[in-house]
Amino acid sequence: MRIVPIGDQAALGDHRHYPGARLLLVCSLCGWSKAYKVERVIDRLRQLKSGGHATRLEQVARRVAWNCPGCGRVKWRAHFAWPPGFDNREAKRLANLYRN
Repeated sequence: MRIVPIGDQAALGDHRHYPGARLLLVCSLCGWSKAYKVERVIDRLRQLKSGGHATRLEQVARRVAWNCPGCGRVKWRAHFAWPPGFDNREAKRLANLYRN
């Protein structure tokens, strides 16, 4: 996956500016990663009454309490990332789809 180059202060609600982007959780120690749909993460945080669109990515990474399947430790980073094969044409198509 290709990480979206934005700052550390990005919030979950910023995913609307990057059509097709996923939330990528990466283990800081071994590099194991898993992608999630951002809307699903926001819905889960709302169910738990602990966040929503304004939740910063660093707060999301701190909330992950499960051990890494790769190394067994808990130290996570969160980023927005585009899936493999995602290009500018696909981004424009999704932006038009969301807008209309």
